[in-house]
Amino acid sequence: MHRFFVDPECIRENSVSVGGSVARQAARVLRLRPGESVVLLDNTGWEYVVRLDSVSASRLEGAVEESRRGQGDPGIVLTLYQGVLKSDKLETALQKGTELGVSAFVPMVCRRSEARLTRGWGSAKYNRWRRILAEATEQSGRSLIPYLGPPMAWQQALAFAGGVRLMAWEGDPDERGSENGGARTGFKEAVQGNIERIRAEGVSLFVGPEGGFDADEVEEARAAGVEVVGLGRRILRGETAGLAMAAAIMYEAGELGG
Repeated sequence: MHRFFVDPECIRENSVSVGGSVARQAARVLRLRPGESVVLLDNTGWEYVVRLDSVSASRLEGAVEESRRGQGDPGIVLTLYQGVLKSDKLETALQKGTELGVSAFVPMVCRRSEARLTRGWGSAKYNRWRRILAEATEQSGRSLIPYLGPPMAWQQALAFAGGVRLMAWEGDPDERGSENGGARTGFKEAVQGNIERIRAEGVSLFVGPEGGFDADEVEEARAAGVEVVGLGRRILRGETAGLAMAAAIMYEAGELGG
């Protein structure tokens, strides 16, 4: 069944009345007909199976046949503090991260970020980004849209993040083998050693922008108690690293089947 987010006021006890873009999509794009059923979501964690009684581009009317708690949301809280990327790459991270089970996204401006926190930064893009999150939530069977936080400077994000905190860092070539480069923990070791804390307290992942974190940011993270981790012998792009980390954590937590 097709899934749509709607305003909670559209659902009144056992009756439903929905207009706007949802009605237009259902009638004109999906060509739904009376008698068919859809799942409506109100972003509270509940799902409503609705039998459609009338369908038009201006209004859907129907009756609630079943109310149930959503089953697709993850059992752990994973927040991705993503160094700001170019728009299309950030959109990929938002979409695919939602599919994997990321609970919250916080754009983060780092020293190597091309973007800077000027007044109104991102305001024109946030509506689009929220639509991407909503559509990915519908598609992936989740019932709660991930939180999209306001952009933060690196130091703000460092102070704000909670739970188990892991920072992906590849190390600069001239630092590998030095005290800094050799102090990284393997990502697998860090996750497996903290998996019970991750289940109980959640996890915050720090991923840098294009160009990664600089050495000063790494030292600031360590001083704040963040565990700096390496992701193996390959260098991952900014839009790939967070997704790889999220998938691995979901696997270890039993969120990818079993």
